[in-house]
Amino acid sequence: MTDLASAATSPATRPAPRTAPDVKPAAAQAGKALPRTMTARLLRLAWSLRGVWHRIARPLTMGVRAIIVDGSDPAVPRVLLIRHSYVGGWHLPGGGVDRGETLSDAMRREVREEVGLIADRPAQPFGIYARFRNGASDHVAVFVVHGWSGTPKADGVEIVEARFFPIDGLPAELSPATGRRLEEFLGHRPVAERW
Repeated sequence: MTDLASAATSPATRPAPRTAPDVKPAAAQAGKALPRTMTARLLRLAWSLRGVWHRIARPLTMGVRAIIVDGSDPAVPRVLLIRHSYVGGWHLPGGGVDRGETLSDAMRREVREEVGLIADRPAQPFGIYARFRNGASDHVAVFVVHGWSGTPKADGVEIVEARFFPIDGLPAELSPATGRRLEEFLGHRPVAERW
């Protein structure tokens, strides 16, 4: 009898304990998703507060954008576009010019910070645009970048996606201003003064 009892409970014959599928507790899942969600909410709030500040302070600001061209296949040139966590649509990479920074240095820094690319050859200035929105007097310099190194990668916080698109196959969710800049770049419309 003892042999049967010991055999029935020995590790070799005892049924394996039932375990739940490999699912993390909801609290752990929520904790993992929370920082990205909270960061996106905070960035949207900061974007809205920036608009309020522009209405009150009416600052003169300067920004940069980059038309980054991948010409590795001359038959199908591609352009790099990004999606932000705080504003919809696909955009050109870029951002603000810091104090004591040249326009081309600002463009290189923003491209490096947003998508991890190094603009390693001189970029060609394309146009300067006035953008009067929310009371601000913003001016944006656009550069064309043909020489770069690295692989585009979104930072996952401010930039949620970075991808090259064929110049003749741009996404439907392209921001209107980005669409106008690319039409100008392709020669389909004259270069405007306003963003």
